[in-house]
Amino acid sequence: MMTARLERHFTLATAALSIAAASHAEVITWNINTVVPATLDGLYCNVETQQSITLPGSGLPGWDLNPYGTTAMNFFWSGTTNGASAGVRLNTVAGGTTSGTTLSSLPEGFVIGPALVGGSSGASFGASSPSFTTTAQGKWAYNAVNRFGFRFTDAAGQVRYGWGEMQMGATAGVRTLLSVSYENSGGPITVGGGPPPTYNPCAAINPVLASGPNSVFMNVDTAQDLALSGCGTAAKANYYKYTAPWAGSFTFSTCSSGAATRLAVLDGCAAGSNQLGCNDNACGSSSSLDLSLTSGQVVYVVVGGEGGSNLPSPLAIDVTAPPAPPNPNCATATALAFGSNAVDNATHSGDLTVRSTATTGTAFVYKARWFKFTPTVTGAYTFSACGSVNDTKLALAAECPGVGATFNSIAYNDDACACSSGCGTATQSNYSSRLNSSNTGIPLTQDLVAGQAYLLVFGGFGAATATVSADLVIDGPPQTPPCSGDFNGDGQRDGSDLTALLACWGEGCGDLDNDGATGGSDLTSLLAVFGVPCQ
Repeated sequence: MMTARLERHFTLATAALSIAAASHAEVITWNINTVVPATLDGLYCNVETQQSITLPGSGLPGWDLNPYGTTAMNFFWSGTTNGASAGVRLNTVAGGTTSGTTLSSLPEGFVIGPALVGGSSGASFGASSPSFTTTAQGKWAYNAVNRFGFRFTDAAGQVRYGWGEMQMGATAGVRTLLSVSYENSGGPITVGGGPPPTYNPCAAINPVLASGPNSVFMNVDTAQDLALSGCGTAAKANYYKYTAPWAGSFTFSTCSSGAATRLAVLDGCAAGSNQLGCNDNACGSSSSLDLSLTSGQVVYVVVGGEGGSNLPSPLAIDVTAPPAPPNPNCATATALAFGSNAVDNATHSGDLTVRSTATTGTAFVYKARWFKFTPTVTGAYTFSACGSVNDTKLALAAECPGVGATFNSIAYNDDACACSSGCGTATQSNYSSRLNSSNTGIPLTQDLVAGQAYLLVFGGFGAATATVSADLVIDGPPQTPPCSGDFNGDGQRDGSDLTALLACWGEGCGDLDNDGATGGSDLTSLLAVFGVPCQ
């Protein structure tokens, strides 16, 4: 039998080891302060590496947490690892479940861990995406900070527990992920904690501005006042990095916020940075500033309150950029022939965001290769990438986007194929004015116009299979005009036909003498019958 002294010795030794092990435990906090876009991609977060992206999650290895949603606030998470699924932990009203309208913000002191200590009934690490859409009592609230719990598996395969804070705006589409914290030893963690960290104007986690409207988080707790030259003092000044995509005159404005702001643009975020300009009351009590920037120039937009008052969070800051120069890919786009074209994107690396003019959604095309097609006859056309190698995407636009701009498509397709054979899988792309709503993508809603050059983008669905190839077939009305020189088929040979021919100069689409190219002899042929109606 163990003596009392020896038993006491082992008891003390065990306690000492427990204390030593606990001393290695640490709460890791990531003050991410990043706007969650109102898109289906939202914000993918790798909690351990403290990285996030607003593109598809395949671009961020090991991501753990994904708040997302176009009109609601949803959570998505990665799959099961090491016997435990990642997930989001939410409190509920009495008798509630983990779905829909019964979810509420976690209270301070709630314990997140293996036993889910302190939780109300019905809530756990769910197997489906919970959403937050209402503001009724006991639920997630708009214009407030809401708390959630989560668990994830780290790179070593160990399950970790954490909690986070989400600032919600006036609607479910306005939200900022403020912070996430986790316990790095695998033990439980308590929601809440000490004072907020001191604001760092140069912190990489600070929100950045993009061209267009921005809804950004404002630190009104620990940010410092900044004296501006000629514009007074910006109270609780927050710094937002902006990189000019090209050269020109840019406008930085808080006018749409209606808040009493003071705004400045600096050439840096550190103390003593040069002030490039400032404004106080350009639009009521809000601010607006015009500034000329060079391509790639990095500036910091500083916004603070007027008269010592705090600003609302999130805050609207709009950046108006000058028109972008033409995208060089347009000028070098490869011409496609009517009929069959062997195409691939093996030598192309640039990815492209595509927006449909018919919807507000966007798509992402990997290793996008640009082509152009100029019809000689107005009518309905079909573009098919059938029998493709790997998963393809197609998009068609009527105009060239600027550098860095979104490709505004008039037609887009991911998984559809209208050819009569070779369509055993749903990974090939096709679109036309005859596509129905069951196909994934936006079909053409109008005929293509003779003589107008259209841009077509061909690329891959995912990063892992971005290199694609296919037989791209363009079908439509016969390309021989009903009468020589009547390119738009209106029965006349006039100025519109001359425009169509000149648009085809050097290519085959305006070839009247059948020599394979549009040139001087074709122009002479058209001028010989100019103004003469077709019979």
